[in-house]
Amino acid sequence: MELYDQAVIAAEDYMTFVDRQEAKATGWESRSTLQLSCVRRGNHLDLKWTGVRWYGSKNNRKMVRVRITTVGDTMSYSKDKLTPFAKEWEIDKVMETEAKLHVIRRKAKHIVKSMMYVRNAVKVYKATGGDGGDASEEEQAD
Repeated sequence: MELYDQAVIAAEDYMTFVDRQEAKATGWESRSTLQLSCVRRGNHLDLKWTGVRWYGSKNNRKMVRVRITTVGDTMSYSKDKLTPFAKEWEIDKVMETEAKLHVIRRKAKHIVKSMMYVRNAVKVYKATGGDGGDASEEEQAD
């Protein structure tokens, strides 16, 4: 199964949970203000959480999406960053889903790096005429 498909399954599981909880709740105050998106562009996977803020009076509300930043090189979202947007009833599910997505992000990063290394190796091979380059000449000199 592709990494993108795994991410979509995790996102759908989260959204099913949110839909079930929101069906029981009444009013906008109890609705989730977190959005999860899974986008694939070529070999790149973009798995990100976005916060939602509402501004204005109840009759004239405007939705503004807020970018939630990841934690450094870990490519994951911390509980501290997600909690301001998550409701009490969903934070555990959010962190469970984020744990799954974190693993997928790391795998995708390693796969893309590997593909880049292979492409560069092919370019070097072609640039040296496909004869193995200097390494074979050094072995013959010994």
